[in-house]
Amino acid sequence: MYRIESVEALNDEVTRMVVSAPDIAQKIQPGQFIMLRIDEEGERIPLTMNECDPEAGTVTIVFQAVGATTMHLSMLQPGDELLDFVGPLGNPTELEGAKRACVIGGGLGTAIAYPQAKWLADHGCQVDVITGFRTKDLILFEDELEAVAHRLMVMTDDGSNGNKGVVTQPLAQWIEEGTDYDLVLAVGPVIMMKFVAKTTEPYGIKTLVSLNPIMIDGTGMCGGCRVKVGDEYLHACVDGPDFDGHLVDYDDAMRRGVMYRGYEESARNEMRKRLISEGRECGGKPAASEEETKKRPRITLDAETEAQLAAMDPEKAKKVRAALEARAARSAAAVAAAEAEQAGAGQAPVDEEGE
Repeated sequence: MYRIESVEALNDEVTRMVVSAPDIAQKIQPGQFIMLRIDEEGERIPLTMNECDPEAGTVTIVFQAVGATTMHLSMLQPGDELLDFVGPLGNPTELEGAKRACVIGGGLGTAIAYPQAKWLADHGCQVDVITGFRTKDLILFEDELEAVAHRLMVMTDDGSNGNKGVVTQPLAQWIEEGTDYDLVLAVGPVIMMKFVAKTTEPYGIKTLVSLNPIMIDGTGMCGGCRVKVGDEYLHACVDGPDFDGHLVDYDDAMRRGVMYRGYEESARNEMRKRLISEGRECGGKPAASEEETKKRPRITLDAETEAQLAAMDPEKAKKVRAALEARAARSAAAVAAAEAEQAGAGQAPVDEEGE
């Protein structure tokens, strides 16, 4: 069993958790990940290391409560224990020898980009850092990155922090101004990494991207994490998670990423039912009021899914969208029925988003 030492909400969506795992803390390096399981009935999920403290014997993970397991994980408290916490898995990021680098983190990917940027700075590399978020309230690790970066640029989709745009804009500007990067490293949504690679490819800049596909065991046996790199399929868990950004088939990765959305939504709904029965949402927040719940749209596709669909062939995207919306409609009906049932038992309804 692995004791949880601390739990901290970094914003309304993201949690930082410190876990006691002395053996892993002695060995894990930037870019590597662990597979955890909360209990005997839980699924295995991969989470990349955000920080480690070999002396204290702890490993820090950062996650967003978007699926059933991460929703459950976000409800745990210091002193609780995880059944499995296995690692280090995957290969460390190839950072040796870089003298001038740009590290790019998109959303939650910033939690993975931070230890890589810190390692580079600690080993004499001049590091520029670019991060991107939907809005200023979701910005992560700004102070930590400021401490290790030669230059730091934080972009937001809505411009709420004063820098509206996408991460490729400052990257392209700095390259055109003559910054001679020997390494660009991108961690974040697949669509973001695709366009980072497109930006660097004309200049021949070595570009690594960190892929996080569906993963079951983390040891290469299940084959679920296959990614197409060049002319071959590789396993993200044992061959990655970092790959040559100019060889990755991003469209294939995005198609594979939406294959199991229906199953994922079903699992989220089951967790929502559990939260209804406990009268709370993930993270221990109080359940939304009935009026707040009614104001929220029932059938929506998240921003990452929309980006993935936009990158597909239009006819294929149309079919995938229809299938996802049909599944969402069925799932919404199931949640509505559960809410009605719980309302009859005197329970408060749950927030449809589960966050």
